Amino acid sequence: MRLPALEKNILIYRALQMTLFLFYAEDLRRQIVESVGPLAIRNKTPELKGARLLKAIFRTLEDDRIISRVESIELQGLLEHRNKIAHEIQLLTGDIAIPGRAYRFRDHLPLKYDYAAVGKIKEWRKALDDRLPSKYVITLSFDGLLFEAAEYAYEKELSTLKRRIDRQFSVRRKQIQESRSRPSRSNRSRVEHAPV
Repeated sequence: MRLPALEKNILIYRALQMTLFLFYAEDLRRQIVESVGPLAIRNKTPELKGARLLKAIFRTLEDDRIISRVESIELQGLLEHRNKIAHEIQLLTGDIAIPGRAYRFRDHLPLKYDYAAVGKIKEWRKALDDRLPSKYVITLSFDGLLFEAAEYAYEKELSTLKRRIDRQFSVRRKQIQESRSRPSRSNRSRVEHAPV
């Protein structure tokens, strides 16, 4: 059993993107929890944790006009995407199948990979770094420096893989078009033996 190069490269591309996404999402989450969290729970019970704490933080960010309601929904969706990567990664890779195995999972499961998610979370990290200091105390972290070499290597590899995937996809598309345009043997034999 061998996975074709195109599918293999797509899976590697996604794995690198998901690794970057996890780092960016955790870094963003840490920043808002540390800078906005204490204010969000100020009048609440100190038991506020996890998803409830994040909801309170996003309400505070909206109330303080750091983000709009639409932006809040987008950001919360991105953080939920982080949970999907961490807990349901198979739903982000299940649309790539081994040739000859017709499981048809796509027909029954919500298998969809969002290639734009890593770019969105990266933009939000930068945007919140710019917006939060206007009302909140920002904490410094060395996490970005610790991840810097990995980030550089992954981004370089992603751009190389993107070019390779585009090339392989173009070849695959051409092969599919050629196979559709040439009549199959069974069709040719029917035409040759058709009554006149």
